Amino acid sequence: MGEEIRSVDTEAIEQSFASAGWEIDGGFSEYLFIGYNDDGLSILAHSQAGEPEGPLFELIDHERNLTYQVQQIPTPRQAGKLLQEHGQLAEQ
Repeated sequence: MGEEIRSVDTEAIEQSFASAGWEIDGGFSEYLFIGYNDDGLSILAHSQAGEPEGPLFELIDHERNLTYQVQQIPTPRQAGKLLQEHGQLAEQ
């Protein structure tokens, strides 16, 4: 009958980013949240983060132009390691 609407708990995502050690940058409306650190790494929660099929988050290394998608929020240190081991060149 009615379409099920999934709501994303944006407060929980923001708290999870902060708990993992990310700074929050809420200035990009096409994403739910952007977390960043001083080493040129970011984590994005896309607007479809509430979808069950994931991946939910995109890690970005701005200096090396690498991305990697994950389903759980890593610390910035873990993100750097994941990007180094599994990152792929970002789409232009």
